[in-house]
Amino acid sequence: MFKINPRSINFARSFSQSLRLRQVQEIESVDQYRKLIANEGLTFIDFYATWCGPCKAIEPIINKLSEKVPEISFARVDVDQQTEIAKINGISAMPTLILYKDGGPLDGVIGADIKKIMEKLSLHSGKEVKL
Repeated sequence: MFKINPRSINFARSFSQSLRLRQVQEIESVDQYRKLIANEGLTFIDFYATWCGPCKAIEPIINKLSEKVPEISFARVDVDQQTEIAKINGISAMPTLILYKDGGPLDGVIGADIKKIMEKLSLHSGKEVKL
C-alpha cells in the first residue's frame, strides 16, 4: 500500500506558496489597482486582452522579467474584465504596459516591443534587465 509522506506534503505546500509570490499579480478590482500603484517603489502593469495575440505572446516574457527584477511589482489587468481601470488609464491598444511610481504613471510602452520594455525596466530599476 502506498503511504503519503507528510514531509513531502509540507514541502509541496511551501514550494507552491513561494511560486505564487513570484507570479505576476492579476488585478481584479479598482481598489486593488489603487493600492498596488500607491505602494512605494515601482509597479509595472500589463494591460491585456484574452483575445489579443501579441498579449499572449509576451505573457511568458513578462513572467520571466518579473523574476529577474524583484525590485519591481508586476501585475496584469484584463481590459475586458476591468473596464473602469482601462478607462482610468486611457487604454486603447493592447498590450499597453505602464510603469507606476508613487501612485502615478512614470513611463510606458504600447505594443509587444520586448526591447523597449526591457529598456524601460532597466532605466527605472537602475539594473540592466536581460532575458
